[in-house]
Amino acid sequence: MSKNTLTSFLILVVSMFFLAPPSSAQPLKVGYTSKTIFFLPLFVAQKKGFYDAEDLKVELIHMGTPAVNLQALVAGQIHISNINPDGIIIVNEKGANLKAIAGMINGVAYTLVGGKAYKKLEDIRGTRLGVGSLKGGPTTFLLEYLRAKGLVYPRDYTMVLVSGGTPARLAALESGSVSAAVLGVPQSDMALDRGFNRLGDVLDVLPTFQFTTVNVNPTWAEKNRASVVRFLKAHIRSLSWIHDHLDEAAELMTREMGIKPPYARTGVEYFTSKGLFPRDGSITMEGMKVNIEVQARDGLISPPLPPPEKHIDLSYLKQAQKELRN
Repeated sequence: MSKNTLTSFLILVVSMFFLAPPSSAQPLKVGYTSKTIFFLPLFVAQKKGFYDAEDLKVELIHMGTPAVNLQALVAGQIHISNINPDGIIIVNEKGANLKAIAGMINGVAYTLVGGKAYKKLEDIRGTRLGVGSLKGGPTTFLLEYLRAKGLVYPRDYTMVLVSGGTPARLAALESGSVSAAVLGVPQSDMALDRGFNRLGDVLDVLPTFQFTTVNVNPTWAEKNRASVVRFLKAHIRSLSWIHDHLDEAAELMTREMGIKPPYARTGVEYFTSKGLFPRDGSITMEGMKVNIEVQARDGLISPPLPPPEKHIDLSYLKQAQKELRN
């Protein structure tokens, strides 16, 4: 290739680079708490191209704790938050205006697991229990379950903050720094197989509960309605795909989250068979009502209790469902 030809070629390449139209994909910052099955739909949507199909550039941001996730949403540092709606309810009752717009996990998938020296509930009296936050989320399950069994906080036990979701609480349990913790599926199965002790299933005292929702600040969401609807379309496609492709979903979970195949498959089967992953992205109104009642029992909100509809806006979800049907 002559010098002149090479120069012309380089000019052409550089011109194409600078003249190429910028990507039109809408950037979205989406917060999640831990890289576990509870947020599998987000990673499925990313890896299977469902966000790309909706012309979205989604950045999944690991937030560590629900509290940090909630603060980031309030501050506008993320556009969409995926946390337990307890936090949304609490701040709204103090004057904020956040909305749950779709379901992520519609139910409870937690087991109270004790260290190897703690074989029954009475053994954890006076000890330290590992929690991801002092209120809301899995801590709600812990408080409710133990209260139903006669153990009351802070009289009968203390709580130690452990950031990082179920994997971090399992690590704290293994290190002996806490006596017990609520662990999500499938880490609870992993712990039991390693010789830790089942102290109780949260489902026994909370058969109905809205565990995780997709949440937005409506001030931002209304200005970006088209993007929010496209995000929910990808979310619904992701949930539906998991239900229809159990083996592939388990394999993706193994690759993305490091969960070994037997446990990954068990987890996916549990979440789909129990309806914890809502195929259509729905929120359970009865579950939200229970959330509100639990917050009142914990003294986090005061009567008169608000209706679930105060904290929910289903218009985005209904539009996404309609567009998917058409």
